[in-house]
Amino acid sequence: MTMALTPDQLLAQRAELDKQIAVSNLPGLKAFKAALASGKVATLADDLAALLPQLASDNTMGTPFQQATALISVVRGVTDMFDREVERVQALADAQTGPAAE
Repeated sequence: MTMALTPDQLLAQRAELDKQIAVSNLPGLKAFKAALASGKVATLADDLAALLPQLASDNTMGTPFQQATALISVVRGVTDMFDREVERVQALADAQTGPAAE
């Protein structure tokens, strides 16, 4: 008869699986990061921010200005999130196998 695992043991197993899943996602994360840093996407937030003066600066919910600033925030936030996630997952992978050549 096998003993049931404790909640802490199950959480430890889940944490290990989460690390393995994250590391297996690394190539895809790097591809997304590269796509966000290339072409028009790389400058989209700055290009849109430069256009903001053409809109009435009414930041009321739903106005074009508010929607534009929200879009700029999303573009920058997604780019930053992928940058941070690649760093985090690369550190996990390096901890498992040693630093990889870039």
